[in-house]
Amino acid sequence: MGEDREEIVALLVRYARAVDSKDWKLLRSCFTDGATTDYGEIGSWLGADDLVLFMEDAHAGMGATQHLLTNFQVEVDAGRATSLTYVHAVTVLASHPDDWIDTIGTYEDRLVRGPDGWRIDHRTFRITRALLSPSLTPAPRRSDDREDTP
Repeated sequence: MGEDREEIVALLVRYARAVDSKDWKLLRSCFTDGATTDYGEIGSWLGADDLVLFMEDAHAGMGATQHLLTNFQVEVDAGRATSLTYVHAVTVLASHPDDWIDTIGTYEDRLVRGPDGWRIDHRTFRITRALLSPSLTPAPRRSDDREDTP
C-alpha cells in the first residue's frame, strides 16, 4: 500500500509539473482515456483529450504558473484509489506580468491502476477561494451607476 501511495502522489505531482511546463503530452499521460473532469464553473470534460485541449487553450495566454500540491490524502483499495489533495495555483498573464490569478482549492480524484501504472479516472476541482490582481478585479457597481428603466 505504501508503494501505491507513493506512485499516486508522484502522479499528482506530475500533473502539476505538466501544467506548469505546458507539457501537454505529459499531462495527457496522467489520465485514463475516458477520464471525466469537473472543474465547477470553469467547465467539465468527457475524455482526457478534451481536458488537455482546454488546458492548452486556457494556458496559452499565461506566463509562469505554479500549481503547488499539499496534504495528500490517499486511500487505496486493490486496483482503485481515491485522493484528496490541496492545491494552490498561481497563474501570471504573459501579456501583463503584473496581472495574476491566485486560486486555492482541492482536487478530489478517483484513480485506477492499469498496465502503465496509476491514472486519474475522475477529477473534481473545488475552488475554496480565488483572488485576482487589482487590475483584473472588476470595480464594484454603485447604485447610482445603474440605468433607470421606465
